[in-house]
Amino acid sequence: MTSGAVSAPGSGGTSAREQLGQTAAALGGRPGGDAAFFLRLGYRYGAIRDLFSSLYSGKPGDGGLFERLQTLLLEKYCERPDRLKAIDLERERRGSRPDPRSRGPWYLEPGLTAYMLYLDRFAGTLRGFRERIPYLEELGVRLVHFMPFFRTHEGKNDGGFAVSDYLGVDPRCGTNEELVEIAEKLHDRGMYLAADLALNHSADDHPWALAAKSGDERCRGYYYVFPDRREPDRFEAAMPQVFPETAPGNFTRVPEMGAWVMTVFHDFQWDLNWSNPELFLEMVAVLLGLANMGIDLIRLDAVPYLWKEAGTSCQNLPQAHAIVRLLKACADVVAPGVAFLAEAIVQPSEIVKYLDSGGIEECQVAYHASLMALLWEALATRKTGLLAASFGEEVRLPENTGWLSYARCHDDIGLGYDDRKIERAGFTPGMHRRFLLDFYTGIFPGSWATGRRFMENPATGEARISGTCASLCGLESALASGDALALELAIRRIELLYALISSLVGIPMVFSGDELALRNDYSWENDPELAEDNRWMHRPAMDWAVAERRHAEGTIEARIFSHIRRCFAVRRGIPAFAQDALFDVLPSPAENVLVCSRRPKDGSGSAVLVLANFALERRQVPCSSLRGVDLRAARDLLGDAPLVIEGDAVVLGAYGVVWMG
Repeated sequence: MTSGAVSAPGSGGTSAREQLGQTAAALGGRPGGDAAFFLRLGYRYGAIRDLFSSLYSGKPGDGGLFERLQTLLLEKYCERPDRLKAIDLERERRGSRPDPRSRGPWYLEPGLTAYMLYLDRFAGTLRGFRERIPYLEELGVRLVHFMPFFRTHEGKNDGGFAVSDYLGVDPRCGTNEELVEIAEKLHDRGMYLAADLALNHSADDHPWALAAKSGDERCRGYYYVFPDRREPDRFEAAMPQVFPETAPGNFTRVPEMGAWVMTVFHDFQWDLNWSNPELFLEMVAVLLGLANMGIDLIRLDAVPYLWKEAGTSCQNLPQAHAIVRLLKACADVVAPGVAFLAEAIVQPSEIVKYLDSGGIEECQVAYHASLMALLWEALATRKTGLLAASFGEEVRLPENTGWLSYARCHDDIGLGYDDRKIERAGFTPGMHRRFLLDFYTGIFPGSWATGRRFMENPATGEARISGTCASLCGLESALASGDALALELAIRRIELLYALISSLVGIPMVFSGDELALRNDYSWENDPELAEDNRWMHRPAMDWAVAERRHAEGTIEARIFSHIRRCFAVRRGIPAFAQDALFDVLPSPAENVLVCSRRPKDGSGSAVLVLANFALERRQVPCSSLRGVDLRAARDLLGDAPLVIEGDAVVLGAYGVVWMG
C-alpha cells in the first residue's frame, strides 16, 4: 500500500508525505510515539486518509477531524499493554509474506478450532469460566468466542446485542479486570479470545441515547432521527424487515423526543448514524478499547447494515465496506495482531466482498452460514445435489482469509438458497422452502426433527428455523419414543455434521452444548424477557452434571464429545485440511453421497477425499469414480482404520463419513 500524493482532508493541498511528516512531528513529542507505531501509520496513511476523506470530506468541522483521528490512534497505542504489543510484533512476523518460513496469520493456523458460548449460560461469570478452560482444552478448542457480555438493555436485549456500554463488562458476569485476566490466561495457554462489537446499533438506554432523549444535539446526531414520517416512509419503501413478526417496520416513535428513530432490529435498538464522523471517532475508540483488553478476534455484528440511504435496501452499500476497511486500517496501526470476523449472513458472493473489496483488506474471517443451511437441506432431502452445486461453485476466498464453519450457532437457520441452484437440483424454490420449514418443525410426515418456525412473515409465509443441533437431528424425538434405531440414526446425523464442518472448509466451531448433544430448552417460554424469541430454545444453559457423563462409557454424551474431539484432533495433523487448502466437489456416483477433494495449497502434502452419505441406508462408492488418492494405500483417517471395500467400491454406512487418505 502506498501513501500517494492526494491531499489529506483539511491539509490545504499538502502532500501525503508532507502531512505524515507533520503528523509524526506533532505526535512524536507525545509519550508512546515509537518506531513501530509510526512505521505502521506510514504504511497505512494513504489508505486511512483516502477512506476517511471519501466518507467524511465536507462534513461540519472536517478540517480537524482527520487530525483528531490520528491523535486518537496514538492515544490508544499508548494505552495498549506492552504484552499485547509484543504479541502484535510476533504475529506480524509470523504472518509476513512472502517469507516461505512464515507460519502465516494466527487465524489460519492448522487445526484451529472454535467454541461459541454465552458466558452466563456456560459458566455464570468470568471467574467461573476460568475454572472451565480445561474442559475446552479437553475438547481441543483454541479459539473461544464469548457472545455479548457487556452491559446491556434492561429486560429484552436481543441476546445482549442491545448494548448499553460497549466497554463495560456486565457486573453480573464480572469486571473489566477479570476479562483482561481471562485474555492473558488464554494467551498463556496458546488460545485466543473472540468477542462481539455491535456496530450497527446501541441500546436505547446507552448514554448517547439517553442524552439524545434529553435534547443533546450532538448525541442526537449519532442516530437517525426524524421529526415526522416523511423520511422514514422514504426509507421504508425499499427496506426489508428483519423481524416482521415481533418488530415490524424500521422506525420507532420516541415520545420524549417527539421524533422517529431508525430501529431496524428492535424498538430498543437504535441504529447508529455512521455518516456522522463524530460517531465514527467514538466507535474507533470502542474498537481499539476492545483490542486493548486482549480480544484477538472482533466479530463485527450486522456489518451489511452500517450505511443507510433512502431508496435502497440499506444493506451491502459501498460505504459499509469503506467503513470496515477504514476500521481495519486503524486497527492495524494500533493493534495489528487483531483480526476481524464478518457477521454478514448473505450469499457467499456477497460475503467475500467483506473480506477483500477491490484488493483492500476488510475482515479476515467470515461465517459460512450458507454451508450450515446447505448441510441441513441435505439432511432433510437425503440428497446432495444442492449442497454439491452451491458449495462446489462458491466463490473462493482471497489470500490470507478464511471461513468459520459450523453446524449450529446462536442464531436461526435461514433458507437463503440460490433459486437457480434449487431448480437445478430438481426442486421448486417456494415449495422446497416450505418443505424444509415443515420438516424441521416436525409437521412433514416422517420428520424426526423438533424445531420451531422463527420470525414467520404472515404476508409471505417465509420463516427461519430454531432448534438445537441434537433436536433438529432427531435425538429429542428418538429419546421420547424410546426407539433404539431412531436414536442411533440421530446420533449418526450429529456425527456426520461435525465430521463435515471439520473437513470441508474453514475453522470448525462448536456452539456450546452441541458437544454433549444438549436438546431444546423450552424454559424460554415462561420467561417474559425471552418469550418472544424462540431462538433461546437452542441456547441451553450448560448442565455440568450432564457434562460429567462425557467420561461415562456408553452414554450419548461420551459418544458425541469423543467424536467431536477426535475430529478436531485428527484434522490438526492433515495438511489437506489447512484453512487455505484447496477444495473441489467431485461428481458423485449417487444422489445421496457427497465427494469432496481437499489438497494443500502449496502442493506439499497428499490429497484427502471426504466421502459423506446422507442416506438412511448404506451406499457404495465405486473406486473408479474416485481420483486423487492412491486407493491401494488409502485408509479412513478419521476412523484410523482400513477402508471398507466390497468388490470395487468403498462402502459407507448410514450417515457415514470417511476421510480417505
